[in-house]
Amino acid sequence: MTTRQYSSRSQQSTLTSAITAGATSLVVVSGTTLLGGVTIPSGRTFTLVIDPDTALEEIVDATAVSTNTFTITRAIDGSTAQAHSAGAVVRHMAIGRDLRDANLHAEASAYYNDGSGTGHTMHGIGSGEGDVVGTLKSQTLTNKTLTAPTISDPVFTGTPTAPSSIVFEGTNADPYETTLTVVEPTQDNTITLPNTTGTVVIVDATQTLTNKTLTSPIISGSPVITGLSSAGMISSSATPKDYVDSILGSATAAATSAASAATSAASAATSASSASTSASNALTSANSASTSATAAATSAASAATSATAAATSATSAAASATTAANSATAAATSATSAATSASSALTSANSASTSAASALTSANSAATSASTMAASVAAAATSAASAATSASSAATSASSALTSANSAATSAASAAAAVAASFDAKGDLLVGTGAGAFDQLTVAATNGYILSVNSATATGLAWTAANAGDITAVNVTSPITGGGTGGDVTISIQAATTAQSGAVQLTDSTASTSVTTAATPNSVKSAYDLANTANTAASSAQTTANAAVPKSDYTAKGVILVGTGTGTYTAQTVGTDGQYLQADSAQADGVKWATVDALPSQTGNTGKYLTTNGTTASWAAIITDPTPSVFMLMGA
Repeated sequence: MTTRQYSSRSQQSTLTSAITAGATSLVVVSGTTLLGGVTIPSGRTFTLVIDPDTALEEIVDATAVSTNTFTITRAIDGSTAQAHSAGAVVRHMAIGRDLRDANLHAEASAYYNDGSGTGHTMHGIGSGEGDVVGTLKSQTLTNKTLTAPTISDPVFTGTPTAPSSIVFEGTNADPYETTLTVVEPTQDNTITLPNTTGTVVIVDATQTLTNKTLTSPIISGSPVITGLSSAGMISSSATPKDYVDSILGSATAAATSAASAATSAASAATSASSASTSASNALTSANSASTSATAAATSAASAATSATAAATSATSAAASATTAANSATAAATSATSAATSASSALTSANSASTSAASALTSANSAATSASTMAASVAAAATSAASAATSASSAATSASSALTSANSAATSAASAAAAVAASFDAKGDLLVGTGAGAFDQLTVAATNGYILSVNSATATGLAWTAANAGDITAVNVTSPITGGGTGGDVTISIQAATTAQSGAVQLTDSTASTSVTTAATPNSVKSAYDLANTANTAASSAQTTANAAVPKSDYTAKGVILVGTGTGTYTAQTVGTDGQYLQADSAQADGVKWATVDALPSQTGNTGKYLTTNGTTASWAAIITDPTPSVFMLMGA
């Protein structure tokens, strides 16, 4: 797989000139910002997308770069080679291939194909070379060389002449090796090597044994016993018979000793009596030994029971080992799941990166739109000011309702909330307690009670029992009309107008021009919503206006705005008549007005020729020689 270069600080650039569908290179405005601090070493690539998020979008691999010129491979990852215009956006992006490669690599256990027919090694393992070896996974290794390994409890299987043997090469790699093998077992065998340093005894080898005890040995042939301390014997010729003869002496010596033996017989008889006593004691000891043997047998049975328990414990240990192995397998599975989650997280991160790139594109488009609107900025600013000023009349026009609608909506919402919260039972009355304040007056608990004036209460009113006295007069003041001093008295509430107080009709209309109706909270809310929409539009227009070039920068005829850097400019005043605009890198804005190096005035110089002294040009008269056929030009 070709190694790809990535940069988190890459900034998009644009083409300085158009490219055809067959071009193998492109030139951008700034290769440095596009690379974002990385390079493109030989054999590596840098992914670019031309005209992203358009119908002309094409993915290319940059294989080399020289300043602003990139060598490219066209139509990458299923895109189509396209012709692109100068100014086309060129952006470094993560593409589907990056996510697929990461996912395939995470899922692969060995050499794998990326789906396009291209195979890739996995941690150095090529095609047909097997899988990655897991430290906790049960796998069979073939053709492996283990250098200085530590192997715990190995089990060798196979025939005795091949895999079950251990071959020692020795210091020198030559045709000679030592092979340690076993005979095909027909039962479980344990061979224990003692905890000491020494040499293993080989059955067929000639070896000297030292400090060995032979219990009930069977010695065949003609053994040679050496090292016995006996006069007249030599180690090379001594045999057991010769040894006995040399110890007992000859038969003559035996006869001489017979007398001494007879003398000793009496002593022997005495000793025999002592021996009998000793024999009795020996019998007692034998019985004790038998008892000890029985105890030993019991101990042996207990030992056998302990051995059985040990075997059971070993079986349990084996089961525990199996459980541990299963736990290790589960841990490996969890690790695989974690790797999958990590891959999903990478996919989400790349998706987020793509979304961020799309957002950046949208922002660039918005900036372009703002630049396009520069010509209409003054009108937009005027409309925005008019919209803000006109907002005081919500009922007349939603677009001019910003100021009054906000105020009305706030007041209406507060009033509606306060009023609604004050009613909590049937018959409740809201009564003023002072300027701009009111309180709840609960209805009387007794039917027939009337509301009367009572200055001692906070509201100035109180429920009292009806007074059965006569009404002598009903006096009213605006907005109440009617009244009288006798007979049937009629009272009413006059209609409210802008000139008088009175009753008003509520209306939900937001377009009414009536001066005798009042807006409901619903109509105020509708007006507020319309005004809020107008405010948003006005704010957007103001933002556009703020981003545009103000007309005030044009202070006189002929003034031009010249850039001084990214996002900055200066006003260049017009030069004098006849001057031209000349590029000059020494100037802050890169240009200046310069005078044209023109001809001197031709007025009054008829018949003269143009001459120069190397610094200034001038007109000169033609001086002729008296000879008609000869003339010369001279400076006047």
